[in-house]
Amino acid sequence: MALQDGNIASGIQISNEDQESDEAWLIKWITSNADPPPSSTRRIPRLPTMVFTKMMILDGCFILYYIQSIYGGEVETCELNSHQIVFVHQDLFLLENQIPFQVLTEVMNLVKINRRKKIKDFIYDNFLASVRPKRGWFCAGTGHIQEAQTSGAGHNQGDFNFTVDHLLQFLHHTLTGEDLYSNVSKKPHLVQTTNSNTINKKDLHRCTFRNVNELIDVGINFKPSSIMGLTQIGFSKRWWLFSADVELPPITVDDSTKSMVLNLITHEMCSADGHEAWVTSYICLLDSLIDHPEDVKALRKAGVLDNSLGSDKEVAKLFNEIGTDLVPNIAAYAEAKNKIQKHYGSLRNTRLSELKHEYIKSPWAFLALVGAVMALVLSGVQTYFTAWTPKSQCDDLCMFLKMNHHL
Repeated sequence: MALQDGNIASGIQISNEDQESDEAWLIKWITSNADPPPSSTRRIPRLPTMVFTKMMILDGCFILYYIQSIYGGEVETCELNSHQIVFVHQDLFLLENQIPFQVLTEVMNLVKINRRKKIKDFIYDNFLASVRPKRGWFCAGTGHIQEAQTSGAGHNQGDFNFTVDHLLQFLHHTLTGEDLYSNVSKKPHLVQTTNSNTINKKDLHRCTFRNVNELIDVGINFKPSSIMGLTQIGFSKRWWLFSADVELPPITVDDSTKSMVLNLITHEMCSADGHEAWVTSYICLLDSLIDHPEDVKALRKAGVLDNSLGSDKEVAKLFNEIGTDLVPNIAAYAEAKNKIQKHYGSLRNTRLSELKHEYIKSPWAFLALVGAVMALVLSGVQTYFTAWTPKSQCDDLCMFLKMNHHL
């Protein structure tokens, strides 16, 4: 990683009187638990163990310094300018820049600081959702991050361990962790996550719907989901049969989205549980729904997409480029997709779509349709009163005159 910028890590001060022994202990711990990466095909020379260890310590100090400065209300003390802050922020989520989270933990133990809350705030601020989850939800959602009190040497007093390997995995778990959705049973319209090992092939139907506007034409409306994770989408029928709602996790699209999404996808490809591939599957779903800028506009107006990138055309191009050659988990969102396909393929809804295209989307055609309907209604009313009006004395007189007109 080597995020070295002069003496930038000087903001982390060691207050322990036995500073030298603490530093030696930390170096010994990292040396015994981490080996330098092997030489790559780019012929980067293998670093000596001690150099590699010191580099990781410096990186850990820098990360903690950066998070404390930006998210600890100490921006004015940060020695980075705005330009550097933006690029450092993005670089911290590059897969090749990740360092073991345990290094951060041990550095915090060494200098007797606890930046767990600030690290959570850092991850929270990089959440993909366009509407940030409430603090209570976020804190409850990160329940897989457990604080473990350990006994032993003075270095471990008050220690805690994160069950993630690095910051990028922390962000990924926040987006896809199943423990985030313990309240989903209270929302029956939300489709539960599906294990690819239990999905039945007969439950996987071919989806023929092409984009957002095609689904809108058949009465499907899009809404942002209140569940911010990427493992669930909702489908629910409205009280009248021609309409339905699809709830999608909201997402913000800006200059950093492409880099972050690609690194999350790469992490899924490299991880042991990558077969779930929720980020990959959600991006593929958006790619299948977005063909034109008009699709982006519809999702943006529905609150599913927050476009901070530029034009809707750029957003459509972004998802189409990222989704190229991606292979999603075939079981992801299978139940919801089947319900959408069933609604889309319904003959009744197809006729409704044709009616919309033929009459409703053109104002003049719509007015002509309204006029024709009113003419039919009035004609029917006239026919009814002509056929069913009760006879009166005048009717008898008229009938008598007609029968005796020769007189």
